[in-house]
Amino acid sequence: MPVVLLNHDFVEGMAYRSDLGPVAVGLQDVQRRLGGDPMHVHPALAQQATGEGPFVAWANQHRNDAEADRRPLIALLLRLLSGPFVTNLSTERDVALLSDDPPVPPEPSWRREAMRHLAAHALSARSAAPWVLSFDPRSDLSQPRYRFAHGNEIVDVDNFRSSTEAFRRLDELASRGLVGALATLDAAARQESRLIVLERARDAARKWSLDCPEATLFRALIDLATYAAALDEGLSRELAAERYHKASGVPMSRESGEVARSPTCKRQRTFVVPGRGEQYFDMHAKPGASTRIHIWTDVVEGKHIVYVGHCGEHLLLPGGKR
Repeated sequence: MPVVLLNHDFVEGMAYRSDLGPVAVGLQDVQRRLGGDPMHVHPALAQQATGEGPFVAWANQHRNDAEADRRPLIALLLRLLSGPFVTNLSTERDVALLSDDPPVPPEPSWRREAMRHLAAHALSARSAAPWVLSFDPRSDLSQPRYRFAHGNEIVDVDNFRSSTEAFRRLDELASRGLVGALATLDAAARQESRLIVLERARDAARKWSLDCPEATLFRALIDLATYAAALDEGLSRELAAERYHKASGVPMSRESGEVARSPTCKRQRTFVVPGRGEQYFDMHAKPGASTRIHIWTDVVEGKHIVYVGHCGEHLLLPGGKR
């Protein structure tokens, strides 16, 4: 259950700051991964000063003429202004009586109120996993975890400073209880709409004993959407692979010409794509010492989608090596 928290000078600097582009990208990426699980905000966000009036008025006025790196953030925050609000979450405890350790910075007061509401709700709804997003690099909400107590009851609220930290938690939650490559592959395909898994990939995963944690494989698969989005922007496959590596922590590369010239090796990496015939899946991600994911991309309705043709053991190299 994420809550978007902004530093006290974040909105105030919207009209002037030039370092907000990465914040916008990070929040949008997390929102995409959350799917139907909404991000909450505090209702005071709408009236925060920007230096040119309340945020809601300034954002509506400048949503189209703001500098390019600010526009996505303005649009996202405007969508969040209608809720859901963290203060509307059900609570059974007096929010004012909760203690916090380490202390949440007192200003702005609405931010502290938001974290207390979230913690109080989590004390009532034990299935909730409370966490906040404070992506602003200048935020003084610097601790990775804040503990709230109400009498003998305790709840921890995690504070994620970047999309990388948030994705790590999402991967842990999504892959919890998964055992083996096939279960992980199917779970990733259900969550990521840009991912299409061929039956050959499932067959390979069914036979493979993973040499990496399921959470690592899940992240490697889910972040193939990052690779596809980079191709949408016109990046080469090599540059898109670099972006994927940075996002997922998993290296990706293109097979060498030597592999392509080997009939046996190329045949192992060639898969039938419905409606597109045989395709050579020469791009591959490497989430484990010997675990490989071979992919091919196509463009559907203006966006790249990723086909997974193989998810399992390292395929043969020239000379019979693996």
